Amino acid sequence: MKIELKLDSLGKRVIVAAGFLVVLILFAFSTLKLLANAVAQGADEPASAEFAAWISPDEPYAYYISGFYLERSMRSDDLPRSLEMYDKAAALEPFDYLLWLEYGKALERNGRPEDAEKALKHAESVAPNYSEVQWALGNVLIRNGKADDGFAHLRKAVEGNKKFAKPAASLAWDIFEGDVSAVERTVGDSNAVKASVAAFLSNQGKFDESLRVWRSIPEAERRDAHSDSGKQILNAMLKQKRYALAAEVQADLSDVGPRLEKVSNGGFEAEVASKGSGAFEWNIAEGKRPTIGISVEQKRSGGKSLAVIFGGSSTDNFRQVSQAVAVRPETEYRFKAFYRSDLKAEKTMYWQISDANSGKVLAESPPFESESDWVPLSASFRTASGSEGIVIKLLREKCTGRGCQISGRVWLDDVSIEKE
Repeated sequence: MKIELKLDSLGKRVIVAAGFLVVLILFAFSTLKLLANAVAQGADEPASAEFAAWISPDEPYAYYISGFYLERSMRSDDLPRSLEMYDKAAALEPFDYLLWLEYGKALERNGRPEDAEKALKHAESVAPNYSEVQWALGNVLIRNGKADDGFAHLRKAVEGNKKFAKPAASLAWDIFEGDVSAVERTVGDSNAVKASVAAFLSNQGKFDESLRVWRSIPEAERRDAHSDSGKQILNAMLKQKRYALAAEVQADLSDVGPRLEKVSNGGFEAEVASKGSGAFEWNIAEGKRPTIGISVEQKRSGGKSLAVIFGGSSTDNFRQVSQAVAVRPETEYRFKAFYRSDLKAEKTMYWQISDANSGKVLAESPPFESESDWVPLSASFRTASGSEGIVIKLLREKCTGRGCQISGRVWLDDVSIEKE
């Protein structure tokens, strides 16, 4: 038997109207939710975010933004309201680890460390491999007196993102009162961590420990993946005038790096830069006179020399040529160099060796002859106690009046130092 349901025209209109009303309500809720999200995204004060929460009470982001601005309003009565907003946002979005991460941070900032730990552990359960969560939770655990568990989380954070290595080392340094072995043990032992720990130790003046940790990283990685940390170590050592150790680090970063008791590029076979020269390289002061550059026209050995060309300038316009060299303290050395000259001048140039720490002059070569074929120069000196560096400088002789005029050319080659 076939049954048919027949509706009169009024019934049809009621059903259509009801369906239309449902669609309209769903559309209205959807529109309000989108509007609330848009208002929350653009909110720059608590009132805007609270309005977004009012028009769509199930929009978690609106509550989160409201809590964010209330917490930062600097009004004491807004702090409880900010946490109320964070609470509502977290309750509406239990699987948003970023929201729970910020919720946990807010709880700790507002003096609820135990609740902060619970919130951050919830964030960890949602995103166990997210370094930001591990870092925040580790810090809260340490401040809650759970150092072992806290540092275990910090190690996970560092393993996931090496940007946390240096602050983790700093925190461990403070907690363990400068115990280097404890810092290494608690922060971790990946090469990225070692590089950051070595850089941190160098900034604390622990240069021997820094170099030991740095050298435990494979050579290829020291030069490539962790060169930024190497440069930080190098700069810290140079700042404290630890030239011998700095030369070792610089050698790790370059194929033609410096060596202890060796002048770099003493034969001028490599280019000499007037700007941006590194540690232990020839440094040419800025200026226009004299003209200084590599020459193939004259050379004592190899294929090149350094040419210094004058055009009638005086001492006021002389550009220094210098290089720092790593040496051993309390050691006798002999400086050697060769020059060829074609000059017209009463006063010429000379080499000076000074202590890199104090600036004290240790030795000076005889002045250059005005015209000569390749001539050797030498000067003996002894380094000071505790000093690891010297500075070799090419200088112009002091003079006054018309006697300061100088023109012509000088070629320099085979600059070196050796133990006596």
